[in-house]
Amino acid sequence: MKLLLERVKKGIVDLTSLKFNTIVEVSMDDETHTHRVLCELVERKAIPDSMDLLGVYEIHADDSGFIQTFKRVSMRKRGDAVSASEY
Repeated sequence: MKLLLERVKKGIVDLTSLKFNTIVEVSMDDETHTHRVLCELVERKAIPDSMDLLGVYEIHADDSGFIQTFKRVSMRKRGDAVSASEY
């Protein structure tokens, strides 16, 4: 799992050229038989940091951690409170 997540992190940064923030969720997508990874990337850096804009990305990767598909599913300010149901 650790290698898979490292490859996903590197892959999404390479594809988007955005700074990686954090992994929010990891699960298996039974329909596509891929790993579903939700992560946050910094879309726009701001001062103070609490005003950074974070994009939440849904990534589907194979067992080796190579990205099959990705899409931005939402955006938020770093300082905004988020519940798990919003992802």
